[in-house]
Amino acid sequence: MSSTSTVRIRAAVIAGVAVLAAFLVGLFLLLNRSVAPLEEAAADYLGHLSSADGHAACAAMTTKAQAELAATYRVADCPAAVGKLLEHLTPAQRNELAGTDTRFPKASGITGRVDLDNNPLGLSHLVLKDVDGTWLIAELK
Repeated sequence: MSSTSTVRIRAAVIAGVAVLAAFLVGLFLLLNRSVAPLEEAAADYLGHLSSADGHAACAAMTTKAQAELAATYRVADCPAAVGKLLEHLTPAQRNELAGTDTRFPKASGITGRVDLDNNPLGLSHLVLKDVDGTWLIAELK
């Protein structure tokens, strides 16, 4: 094989590896961009809960989830239900809640799921729904 052929083969291999690497980086960035809002929405929601801001927490929920939470605690509205949900937590536990890991979101169409680490509320995951381009909490599990 001539040295020109060897150089061309090496150049083709390097170009192929570069194209594959660019594809993989692009795919990673696309996937990260699609799930990052889920992670952010879940972390924001837990932050609202940890600061006992029932109005902000409820604003981050779907209307159906707000109604279900209020019905679960047999109170008139969602902010009152958030108060009931949090009433047994100490300030240290509320701080712990704010730090709950939300780094592993999954999305499928307009539905998302964020698994949660061990937390004072005993939640295993949050189900989110894309409502007009905004991820809202649809279920607490």
